[in-house]
Amino acid sequence: MTSPNTGLRRTALVVLAVGAALGASACSAGQVSQTANQVAAVDGGRGSAGDLHVNDLQVVVPENGGEARVGFVASYTGYGLGDPVSIDRVEIDGTQVQLGETQPLARGCTVVVDPRENARPAPVQEGVCIEQATATLPSADDLDIGVSVPATVAFSNGDRIETEAAVVGEILEAGEYDRPAEYVGESEEH
Repeated sequence: MTSPNTGLRRTALVVLAVGAALGASACSAGQVSQTANQVAAVDGGRGSAGDLHVNDLQVVVPENGGEARVGFVASYTGYGLGDPVSIDRVEIDGTQVQLGETQPLARGCTVVVDPRENARPAPVQEGVCIEQATATLPSADDLDIGVSVPATVAFSNGDRIETEAAVVGEILEAGEYDRPAEYVGESEEH
């Protein structure tokens, strides 16, 4: 025969275990982490202003310094008949980007600014409104690879997109990179 207190003890232990689990799961609730609002520099900056969008804004820093290439995609979305909008100005960390010639964006159109060296236009399907361009940053000597820096894309209608641009190293095609000998360590046997 069991004591009447045994059931009470079991119930108390279950309530205590559930309370401890809830308390432990709520330990960090409402806390603000240091990296909560940081965006990784991997994908590049993005932002919107009304029907204008910028995605994957990045600066490609050459190995030997000097002029860097800038890449991003700008789109004009939405419905209705709006006047075409031009990209007026792009700034990276306070320095104006030299943007190649582009046509004003009509609704439903996109400009792809390709950061690859010797970029060639991709084939475009009929009925798709895409334009390709290039852009350079006169000097990237003060930019460090692996961080994000302030960037602004301004349009002819007065809209501005304030975002961050990812600073990356040379864009390499898959299979084209050999690790330099000074970085290759001797294998360890265990």
